[in-house]
Amino acid sequence: MTNFLRKALGIFVEFDPDASQTGKPGGDSLAQKFPLSGPKTATANITAEELDKFEQHFSRLFESSNLPGPDYFEFWKMMETLETHVPDDKARIGAVFATLSIQGLTKDKLLETATLYKSMVEKDRDEFDKAADDKAKQEIQGRVQQIADLEKTIAEHSQKIQQLTQEITSAQTSMKELKGQVSEQEQKIASSRQGYDVACQAMITKIQSDIQFIQTTL
Repeated sequence: MTNFLRKALGIFVEFDPDASQTGKPGGDSLAQKFPLSGPKTATANITAEELDKFEQHFSRLFESSNLPGPDYFEFWKMMETLETHVPDDKARIGAVFATLSIQGLTKDKLLETATLYKSMVEKDRDEFDKAADDKAKQEIQGRVQQIADLEKTIAEHSQKIQQLTQEITSAQTSMKELKGQVSEQEQKIASSRQGYDVACQAMITKIQSDIQFIQTTL
């Protein structure tokens, strides 16, 4: 299945001939080794681990759905097997078809079963898309809502901070004015107290002087 899958991916990416036979590329991901060569506009970001996983997935899918008798599944498996010995595609397809035709494979059946396997893959893709959507709803949408809630909370708190900042600024201005008023009143009271003390002492001194004068004069 690996060669088959790589040929299928070859529609969209170019495979590095120096890549390891295990499917592991020389770099971190296949996308670095396999630049786009087809009509796809999105980057083919498939790692060696993912390639192996998809290979096993489609192998199980085809094997579990394998139809009785020789069909497209046996056809491409034999095509893969003989690729090393018969590298020419046209010569190999003729040899494979001739071999399987002895077992009852016809061109119509080959095309018919190829269409059936194509439908299997399309159905599998629909099921995968649904599972991915369900996973997105479960794992992503809840977090997206949490992000929206946090953004709302931040906006509300920011507004409160601005309001509190304005209140603090206003309070600081009022506090400065009150401190000035306190200082002014303290100075007035101190000045008044000092003036009163002087006047009071003068009155006491005058009265005391009068007492002495009266005592010595009368």
